[in-house]
Amino acid sequence: MNLQLQRLRKLAGFKTQKEAADALGVPERRYASWEREEAMINLEQAYNCARLFGCSIDAIAGYDPPVSYSDPAQAALNGYWESMNDDGRRRLLDIAEVAADANMVRVHKNAGGLRAPAEVGRSA
Repeated sequence: MNLQLQRLRKLAGFKTQKEAADALGVPERRYASWEREEAMINLEQAYNCARLFGCSIDAIAGYDPPVSYSDPAQAALNGYWESMNDDGRRRLLDIAEVAADANMVRVHKNAGGLRAPAEVGRSA
């Protein structure tokens, strides 16, 4: 198995194995042995780790199930999302928020770039 405990622990903000072990209520040695894959983690323990780290048990096990979309545009958007850094993702979410409420808000572009959103019907 290819456990991802160390990577997921760090992504969740736990800097040390001790921090994660304490949050899980297990001895640090036991948790460390899971990360090193010296001891098997049972389903309940994997579930507790997944809840603590905010991920799925699949992620703990290193399994990344294939995702399929019936809409090619949604598949394309997901591809863009996966290739973006954090700043790009924040910007895309901002754009999506405006687009989702397109009847209420518009972002106007001028020669200098983007301006603050304006309500529909207000002169630009």
